[in-house]
Amino acid sequence: MRKNKNKKFVKSKYAQHEIAGFVIIVAIVAIIGVIFLSLYVTKGPSKGTSIEISNLLEATMYYTSDCAINFVPQYREIQDLIRTCYKSPNQNCIDGRSVCSALEENLMEVLGESLRVSPESPYRAYNLRIYYDSLNDLEPDEEMINFGDGKFEGCVSKPGGNHLIHVSGFSSGRLSVNLEVCKGS
Repeated sequence: MRKNKNKKFVKSKYAQHEIAGFVIIVAIVAIIGVIFLSLYVTKGPSKGTSIEISNLLEATMYYTSDCAINFVPQYREIQDLIRTCYKSPNQNCIDGRSVCSALEENLMEVLGESLRVSPESPYRAYNLRIYYDSLNDLEPDEEMINFGDGKFEGCVSKPGGNHLIHVSGFSSGRLSVNLEVCKGS
């Protein structure tokens, strides 16, 4: 009978050692995960990219324009106008303007109000470029819209942002919206 108790005690000790080993392995993996996560979070934006400008560009994409294509209460977001301008550049809004013209007008208005470019302002200039990127180095980018305001002179920094738009039916490329800003002192 005593021999049987010792076997149970020995098996119990082995089980405890296995559980302790498992807990140590899980703790090590968790610590390594936290280290990688902290390195990723503190890395910050890549060179030339600004979170502030990227957020402005992202919000601009969801701004409701003054262009309705099918019927009046269905005004399109800027991002939808970009897609429509690329896929059907001859399409018009209900008020008769071309979708591409309405897109450019709305973008100028939103960015003008948001950035308020002037020599006394923190923002001296900006440039917005929208183009189709074929993702093929052999084909050049197909530019849709390129405009700006102010002069890129005396810039302390030139932060920018980028927004990508998937266009259904065009699997080999995407629409890219780039905004670069000249910040003064």
